[in-house]
Amino acid sequence: MAISRAEIKERLEIAIEDLPLNKLLQLIDFADFLKSREEWEATLELRNDPGMARDVNEGLEQEAWGEGRAWREVQKDVRG
Repeated sequence: MAISRAEIKERLEIAIEDLPLNKLLQLIDFADFLKSREEWEATLELRNDPGMARDVNEGLEQEAWGEGRAWREVQKDVRG
């Protein structure tokens, strides 16, 4: 059975209604952890892609040799 985002929010509001402050803080910490973990998983997925890993390593080497271009410069070129 699928549950809507609105139903989830409603159930969450009911569940946290009487929680003490320290439990609410733990809940926020856990939600932040889940969000951060999702972002890291996406980053690791990209790093495990052989082509992406090669490109990142190439960029790091260019930076070490003082080569490459500043990100702001690249942005200007992309935006026109």
